[in-house]
Amino acid sequence: MLKQLRSIAGAARRRLRGGRADAQAARIAYLEEVVRYLDFQVANQASLLRYLAAPVIHELPLVRETKASFDFQWAKIPVGRFMLENEDFRKEAPGYVTQFTGLPAEWFAGKRVIDAGCGLGRYSWALCSLGARVLSIDQSANGVARTREACRNFPGHQAIQADLLQPLPIDEPADLVWSFGVLHHTGDTYRAFKNIARLVRPGGYLYVMIYGKPRDGIISDYQELNEYDEYRRRLRNLALPAKLDVVRQEMAAGGFRVTGEEHVHGYFDAVSPPINDLYVFEEVESWFLEAGFGEIRKTLDTRNLNVVGRLTGATA
Repeated sequence: MLKQLRSIAGAARRRLRGGRADAQAARIAYLEEVVRYLDFQVANQASLLRYLAAPVIHELPLVRETKASFDFQWAKIPVGRFMLENEDFRKEAPGYVTQFTGLPAEWFAGKRVIDAGCGLGRYSWALCSLGARVLSIDQSANGVARTREACRNFPGHQAIQADLLQPLPIDEPADLVWSFGVLHHTGDTYRAFKNIARLVRPGGYLYVMIYGKPRDGIISDYQELNEYDEYRRRLRNLALPAKLDVVRQEMAAGGFRVTGEEHVHGYFDAVSPPINDLYVFEEVESWFLEAGFGEIRKTLDTRNLNVVGRLTGATA
């Protein structure tokens, strides 16, 4: 009898534990769906807010601080793992261009390319190396000067200072407009996109890299963005030289996910500018469609959106 009672009690405990486990699993599943729903809602509201804020955002300090941050960056941090001073990057850069655009290396020879937001000119240099005739554009005087120096050995290269949010003083359309990691810092990504899309000739290509939202289920995407936002908040009211000092100190102390002086440039780029808008592919794709582009595709499976499209019309 005692043995039977023990057996019955054991079975009851197992059912109870099983019931608790089932309830916990159901609760976790419920919370996961709530988080997914809220994530969608936040993304939708953030997208709408950006359009509504566009007419007034340029009156805010955010825009001036972002422009100043990049001008400082191009003047004071010219080296890094993915900068032209790194010989490994020089070897890799033309391959990055073909990988990001999905176009073969031989396509670029003799083509007119506009680098919209050239920064220090690393990709202007790579495009020139592939044989393209490159016009580089940047809002930063320091960026334009650095780009001219980087591309000084390419006779066909030109560089001008211009704001991508203003009508661009360019008469000759391009076979490819390239914009890597720039539009999401303007405060009006859609307007900047429309301005550079107008520079593509029929049959030509537009390539943009725009910061993407974290992908569903990929925790490292959230960890990366949370780290950036934490440091943006901490550095928000520091002068630019002080921001750079903190980034160098944290890098040396192992405060970031990577270490080494060669990554200071990349982390300053990530945490200093106040404006860093994130998008989903479908929204960016809608801009391409509205501007008359087809053959729209992501060229890499990463959080950041590497998107290329071809303007309807004659073959470039």
